[in-house]
Amino acid sequence: MKTIFIAHNYNENSFAVISFSLAHYLADLGNRVVFISYRPFFAEKEIVLKGRGEIIIYSWPSEKRPTSIKDALWFTKLYLKYKPISVIGHFVGANITIGMSKILSLNKVRTFGYYHTLREQINLDSQKTRFLKKEILFLRKKIFYKMFCDFIVCPSQLAREDFEKNYNSKKGLVILNPMKDRFVSKKKIERDVIVVSYLGRLAVSKGIIELIEAFRTYKNKNKTSKIILNIAGSGNCESKIKRLIENASDIFYFGGLQYDEIDRYLQNSHFTIIPSKVDALNMVGIESIMNKVPLLISNTTGLAEYLEDNKECFKFDSNIDSMILLFKRLEDHFDKQSQMAANARNTFLEKFSLEEYCKNFSKKILK
Repeated sequence: MKTIFIAHNYNENSFAVISFSLAHYLADLGNRVVFISYRPFFAEKEIVLKGRGEIIIYSWPSEKRPTSIKDALWFTKLYLKYKPISVIGHFVGANITIGMSKILSLNKVRTFGYYHTLREQINLDSQKTRFLKKEILFLRKKIFYKMFCDFIVCPSQLAREDFEKNYNSKKGLVILNPMKDRFVSKKKIERDVIVVSYLGRLAVSKGIIELIEAFRTYKNKNKTSKIILNIAGSGNCESKIKRLIENASDIFYFGGLQYDEIDRYLQNSHFTIIPSKVDALNMVGIESIMNKVPLLISNTTGLAEYLEDNKECFKFDSNIDSMILLFKRLEDHFDKQSQMAANARNTFLEKFSLEEYCKNFSKKILK
């Protein structure tokens, strides 16, 4: 029985479902998966039997971020007990799980790190962070990738190109991020207005400020326009956005949404808009097409490469002039929305299912 380590959150109701599902998929194939869960926290070891395999769930010694010597020593004992063939690390704890595994195995274990966020996006959203601090963090990550990771899993080709350019490395491995299929049915929404919805972080890199400015300019020039704009999310641009839309009668702010509110919010839209200046993939876009809602998506988003303009989306450039043209195009071709919605759902099933992700990733893990 082969053993694989996964360090992430053992949770099927968040982005971490990708690791939760991967663990179950690998166990179903007859492997042992040792899952180190940061959230939720497991005070005691739990074992889940899956066909010929099993999932053994642990958590770090405490609920704090695993960065201490105590955490490293605890992991050392775990590694020596199970001796995995592959180790996968996400976010919190990836440094210890991947770094210590390489050292303890004398470089024999296969390690998979993740490149979740593009460097350009980090720079845009951390403009207040001191330059020296950013460079130190970047250098530390560069050393980590070079010395301890065999593969860097990138959620899109754009992410791979960004990684290889900035880190001068050819370790990038493109595996599209999937999404749990939560779709049951979608009710029809009224068509006397055109509902365009934004969902995500309210950050500089997301292009949300430019979106609002473009929308207001378009509506001022097109008084009979039927488009309304919904915005949901939170972030460091929240105060500025509230000021910009304070007296608007056609822009509605919903604040941050709970996970179980997302599907209803998206399904009450004709289109979901993604105006990102730069984005590795964009999980909201995948949630949208999973919910049978077509996209308005910027060309500088990793997801755009896997979609076809005028099929399940309308593409545009992430600037004000292009967004103004987008709104005109949307109203002129709104009759295509129903077919685009059906196409969006089909594209999700073909390219972004959990089954596809697990099948493609497991081939690399068990190789």
